[in-house]
Amino acid sequence: MDEVALARLWHLPDGTTCLLLKDPRAENWEIRVARGTDVLRSERFASPIIAMEEAKQWRSSYDPTLLSSTPLDL
Repeated sequence: MDEVALARLWHLPDGTTCLLLKDPRAENWEIRVARGTDVLRSERFASPIIAMEEAKQWRSSYDPTLLSSTPLDL
């Protein structure tokens, strides 16, 4: 059996998607950023909670609107 996508953590208008995946044969969890059939980034984690927290951080690398909405230090 192959890995199973358990959740879509985020999706951007350009088609970039971040998924949380689990391979039933393995004890780790994977987050994968893909656009179409291209995998842009992938990493495995021991905990799904840590994987989901990391996915939040990754989003800023792919979503230019997050960079422009960062508050300025006054």
